[in-house]
Amino acid sequence: MRQRTKTCDSCSIETPTLFRCRANRLKNWKFFCRRCTERLKAERPDSYQYGGTWKRFKS
Repeated sequence: MRQRTKTCDSCSIETPTLFRCRANRLKNWKFFCRRCTERLKAERPDSYQYGGTWKRFKS
């Protein structure tokens, strides 16, 4: 199993799971930690889009 690293595009912390999201009809997807994802969903419920989950450990 290989280990990968990536940081949250909002708060820059490194976490084992990130969520690919976008809001306000942005063309580019961003990766957010759980805390930033929840904040984005609460702030922009009408335009929030989930695009998948990134995990640190990949087989």
